[in-house]
Amino acid sequence: MKQMDIPRNRLVELDYENDDFSGPVKDLRPVVWIDEQGYSCLLGPDPQEGILGTGNSVKAALPDWEQQLKARVRTAGASDELAQYVIDTLRISKDDVW
Repeated sequence: MKQMDIPRNRLVELDYENDDFSGPVKDLRPVVWIDEQGYSCLLGPDPQEGILGTGNSVKAALPDWEQQLKARVRTAGASDELAQYVIDTLRISKDDVW
C-alpha cells in the first residue's frame, strides 16, 4: 500500500508502540503532519483516496482518523483496495468493525 510522502519538516514523529494508541493506530501506522490548518493523520496515497483525520492536536486528529477509518470500512465496495488492506491488516470483517 502506497503511503503519501510528507515533507520531513512537517512530519510528527509518533512512537507507535505507545500504549496510549489504539490497535488500529499501532497496526496501520498512519502518517501524521502539521500544517497551517492543524494536524492531519492519513493512511493512503493522498487525502482524496486515503483515510484522513484532522484536528487541532495529534490527540484530536487520531480519533477523527479512526472514525473515518471505521466509516470507510463499513461502506467499502469490493474494489476499495485501501479498505481491503485495512480489513486484512486488522483481521476484521466489514460487518465487525470494532
